[in-house]
Amino acid sequence: MANLNEISTTHLQMLERETWDNKLTCALTNKQLTMLTNEMSGELKIYSFTLVTEGHIILDNGGGEMIFTPNEMFVFYPGSPIYIYEASDDYEGICLIIDEQMAHDTQAFRNLIKASVIPLSNYGNSKVTLLPDDAQRLQSLMLLIRQYIMQPLSLKSEILEHLYSVFINDLISIQSFEKTRLSMSRQSEEIFVSFYTLLTNNYLEHRDLKFYADSLFITTTYLSRIVKQITGRTVMECINELLAMEATRLLKSTALTVEQIADQLHFATSASFDKFYKRMRGTTPLSVRRNTSL
Repeated sequence: MANLNEISTTHLQMLERETWDNKLTCALTNKQLTMLTNEMSGELKIYSFTLVTEGHIILDNGGGEMIFTPNEMFVFYPGSPIYIYEASDDYEGICLIIDEQMAHDTQAFRNLIKASVIPLSNYGNSKVTLLPDDAQRLQSLMLLIRQYIMQPLSLKSEILEHLYSVFINDLISIQSFEKTRLSMSRQSEEIFVSFYTLLTNNYLEHRDLKFYADSLFITTTYLSRIVKQITGRTVMECINELLAMEATRLLKSTALTVEQIADQLHFATSASFDKFYKRMRGTTPLSVRRNTSL
């Protein structure tokens, strides 16, 4: 998976995006630029928030086809698959992109955890619908971040870290997520952030609870309790859902055969992949492939 530093030397140059220390960038996007997303899908160690301002886009993030129109925001997170099916000719948006490590190092990210909105708690629910006034305020914040990224200021780091935190906390407040705010220790926060980073980087190769617990130097029972408290899911449910989402992306957006996808996802046989996918999605991989036009 590529982080913002690696992306900035390839795709971001094509988009003429400036970054702040390869930690943060904000870009205005349109139909042509947003379709470049398909070239990077499934390999990004970033978080992004894309606010639609004109037109519409249709995409699939592994949980089904969704349409986004003005005042709606698409949230991308590490490990989340994405494929853009369509962008209208008049599509315009603004996209805030944060490197995974920077996101995890900030208090704003921990506020997301405490507010029960970390993506693991609700896979596939990547749409945020905003009231016009709220959308305008967040757009103004994003444009302000974009403006500061381009300025040579002595306190640039402090300003941008503050503006990013304001953006995240405003988004939490808009969605009234504080109503379900969790109470947890700082240690639990740190363990979950570390687990989440490990998971998005290793779920294809490592599907056992013991690997993640051992990597964090804690017991499997302790890790299970923290993940369940924050996400409402078991560790295995988190792993399996990421696998199912990635499988759906590959089935819908690539020409790989079912057998090749099973091998890429490290299933022992195509039969075991078929059984897994049917259990997770209620249909077979071949059925999804037959209903997809590539």
